[in-house]
Amino acid sequence: MRVAAIRMLRRALLGSLAPRTRQTVRTAAIAILSALALVAIFHLAKLAEHPVSENVVDVSAEEGKTQQQQQQQQAAAAAAWGGQDVLKTSGGKVFVPPAGAGEDWRGGKEFAKAVADAGGVNPVQDIWVHGRKVAIHPILNVPVDRDFLTQDVERIRKLNRKQSRPANSTEVEKTLELVRQTVESDRKQMSSKSLRLWSPGETPLRVLLVTTWRSGSTFLGQVLANHPGVFHHYEPFSSRGVRQVRSGRDAFQAQQLLHRLMDCQFAGQDEYLNYTRSHPEDMLGHNKVVWDACHNGPNANACFNATFLTKACQMFPIQLVKTVRLRLNLTQLFLNDEKMNMKVVFLVRDPRATMSSRYNSVSWCSDKPDCSSPEVLCSDLQADLKVATALKQLYPQRFTMVKYEDLATDPQPQINNLMNFLGLEFSQEIARYVEEHTQVDVNSPWSTKRKSSDRVSMWKKQLPLQEVHTIQNACESVLKTLKYEVIGQ
Repeated sequence: MRVAAIRMLRRALLGSLAPRTRQTVRTAAIAILSALALVAIFHLAKLAEHPVSENVVDVSAEEGKTQQQQQQQQAAAAAAWGGQDVLKTSGGKVFVPPAGAGEDWRGGKEFAKAVADAGGVNPVQDIWVHGRKVAIHPILNVPVDRDFLTQDVERIRKLNRKQSRPANSTEVEKTLELVRQTVESDRKQMSSKSLRLWSPGETPLRVLLVTTWRSGSTFLGQVLANHPGVFHHYEPFSSRGVRQVRSGRDAFQAQQLLHRLMDCQFAGQDEYLNYTRSHPEDMLGHNKVVWDACHNGPNANACFNATFLTKACQMFPIQLVKTVRLRLNLTQLFLNDEKMNMKVVFLVRDPRATMSSRYNSVSWCSDKPDCSSPEVLCSDLQADLKVATALKQLYPQRFTMVKYEDLATDPQPQINNLMNFLGLEFSQEIARYVEEHTQVDVNSPWSTKRKSSDRVSMWKKQLPLQEVHTIQNACESVLKTLKYEVIGQ
């Protein structure tokens, strides 16, 4: 019936018109409808382009509201804004401030600064004086010029799209140039003692720091990494979780990876690169020069590019590997190769303090024997200590053992001795780093000399006596070898 009515209406309207006139009317109607459709599509597209939520009320467009209702709405907005006049924008719009805004919210310096920062150029007054449209910044939760915010959102979108893809060759080269500039600046500051390592054709110094979890290796590794010219390979076996590398196929694969990393060969190390990509800060955050270059360069994903890592690594005359997952016997392969120019630092700690630290500071340790068992810890330590005795005799110039307790109670002289062993300068930068990272409260693993003594014996307060006895029974030989006092039998 509806179709019949439409046909009758069309005949009534067009029936009296000449055929050519009817055709003209039809064409005009189609053109008008097409134009309306295009306008609708345009507005929908604009909505999609501007996802920023606007905290504005369109007063003029609210049909059906009485003038009294509009006045009430404006009064509520003013009250929410500390009783001040509301912010009027072009088109009869009223700005409604965020919930909880205080009376000094609009006029405060922090608010003005936030708006200026978010808007890019305009102080807050420009927004309402010039009648611009207002939008709420999605992070700062302050009103900003909507046009500026829209541009900023689009800029971030483009940046995110760029960062979600691998770095191309141009981006890799630009990031390498940032690394090159920093390395060259460091080289110019070197003393003659360390400068020989920077000579063309000189074999890099390779330093392997071996220990176990919760033994102070992160601090010591960062001290060494603060020496100019150090490329820090931080925990290259992290993808194994808490599993130790002891023997067999695991040992062979670990030695291969270690050799390639210290030779700056990242191509083909897919497992390592994939883990680095999924844990970027853990794996590369300790390598400050490279980390900063990646994040100041055109694409941070350069950090996961094998070509970039290879070329960046080759710029550094010192290769440092810090690991808590490798047993000491597996290092002899590298010490025995004089061409490697390898030095091994073996860091040990009282096993009672190690177990106490594991129990009280990490949650991932409790259900894994390689981490939670004092028997496993001291079995590994006992084997390592036997190997350490042999390595010290075979390679006295390339192997050394350091006790955590000595570092914690007297850090400056101990680190000075270690730098001499490595043939590096105990520079003012390293001395300052040690000072800054040891002058902290007692709850830190590294503190002042007086507080460090407290830290060294903290396990006596944290461990129940029965647990102390359990660890001592499992670690009797280790405690005796390292000359740690046995208590309360």
